[in-house]
Order: sequence, then C-alpha cells, then structure tokens
Amino acid sequence: MALQFVQRYATTQGGVITASGADGLGVSRDVRHRLIEEGTWRRLTPGVFAVSPDSWLQRAWAGVLIGGPEAVLGGEAALALSGLAPEPQRVPVFIGRRAGCPDDRRWRFVRATRTGSGLPPRTGLPEAIIDVGGQWRPDDLLTLIGSAVSGRQTTPEDLRAELGRRTRQRQRGLISALINEVEGGTTTVLEHHYRRDVELPHGLPPPLRQAKPIGTHRVDNYYEKFRLIIEVDGRATHVGLAAAVDMRRDNDHMAHGISTLRFTWTHVVREPCQTARTVAAALTRAGWTGRPRLCPRCPR
Repeated sequence: MALQFVQRYATTQGGVITASGADGLGVSRDVRHRLIEEGTWRRLTPGVFAVSPDSWLQRAWAGVLIGGPEAVLGGEAALALSGLAPEPQRVPVFIGRRAGCPDDRRWRFVRATRTGSGLPPRTGLPEAIIDVGGQWRPDDLLTLIGSAVSGRQTTPEDLRAELGRRTRQRQRGLISALINEVEGGTTTVLEHHYRRDVELPHGLPPPLRQAKPIGTHRVDNYYEKFRLIIEVDGRATHVGLAAAVDMRRDNDHMAHGISTLRFTWTHVVREPCQTARTVAAALTRAGWTGRPRLCPRCPR
C-alpha cells in the first residue's frame, strides 16, 4: 500500500522521489534497493530515484530536488515549460548560494538566487528571457520576445523592468532594441528584415504593423492611406487549410478595395531591393507621391 502511494506521489513530480521522501512515506532503504535490483526504480543520483520511464520532465524535476529548497528551473527550461523553446538537453537549475551539487551533464546548476512558481518551480518569463538574452542570436531572440509578447505571456514593460534590474547583462543594447522592435509591432524575424532591409533603406513610408484593416483579420503591414497590405511569410507556398485561410482573407480585403502583396523569405532577405521597387510601384499607383531611394545594395 505504501509503495502504491509513493508511486502516485512521485507522479506529481515527474516520476521522481528522494530517499527522504520515500522514507517519510514508508518505503525503507531495503525496499528501495530491491526495487532497483528488480528494475522497477532507477537511481538517478545518490538519494534521488526515478519510478517511471525517463523523460525530460523527470530530469527537470530531479534537478529541482537535487538542487535543494531554493532550487528553481530557469533559462531554456523555464521557456520550454511555457511552450516558447525546445526542451534543453542540459537543464539549467538555479540553486541559491548552496554548494555541493553533482557535476552531471544532465543539469547545469547555477549558484544564484531566483524566485520561482509553478510545478516544477521555475522563474518568471521576463527573467528567463533576459537570462538567455546574453547568449541567443538576434533572430532567435527576436522570435522569442515576439512570441512571448504577442501571446500575452509577458509585456515589453515587464521585460524592460527585468533588464533594468540587471547590473551586468550581456547584449543589453541588443535586447533593449529588440524589445522596442516588438513593441512597435514587429513580431517575427521576417517582419524585422522587411523593416530593416526593404522599408527603411529605400525610403518607403512606414506602415501600420499588426493592424486589422477589417474585422478580426490581423496583417503584418498595412498602408492605410493607400489601401495596401504587405504580408511576409517564411513559407514559399501554403497548402491545405493555411492556403484556404490566406485566400479567404485576401478575398475579404479585396472586396473592401484593399490590395495585398505577399513576400517570402527569398523576396525579403535575398532580394530586398527588388521587393522595395515592387512595393514602391504599388504605392505610387495608389497615390503615393514620394520616391524610393537607392540603398548601397541597389544595382546602379
């Protein structure tokens, strides 16, 4: 009976239990040794046992139990639990100022204090995002911040506040700039490249970003005065339901006199000058009186 209760209890923490926890629930050291010999339990580290098949969540919970009462998951682990990043192969765990955690490639124990919540306990999203901000590449970091803000899991204000609390932070200027980008409406890497490589260097007028020209349809860029939508998408083609959704949205906009231009990664990143000329021509036809300018990459 005690063993069944231990199994159920361990399930609430990823299938992991400590030796002291097992003792408190009536499973003695001799019984634990027998279970290990039978292959029913596995010893993860001294004093920590797995009672279920190996999984990432099991390793995450084990890291917290090994790390002690102040331990919380952080960085990529906290992001993974929020659905914003893949599960990291090596689980980062903040353990306060204590020492003595095992040197094991399954975990990265960090001697720093973090507050946590949830099960398993993990840092808040602003902390996790700023923690990885010093190591991630700009495109990946922009995608992360854009996803977190557009999904209403955090806000630019909370991210800035967390950044301001750090006395030492790698890539501080980059992180701050990307927060500003997202606050201005840029939520994906390709939207960032459109603004940086197509719009700004060629003198195109600024559009509304993440606007809703009609109803609930949200678009990447909308030139309201000229009734023109610019959509950017990393996929060269859409098929199935995605294609049907795009077509229905484009048709709805066209019925209201709004035209749509769609560009892929190749158009925006590899052919920004040609894309800028296409957008400028559409804007001019719609009444724009400005003139696009040449950028250093434009053919003369």
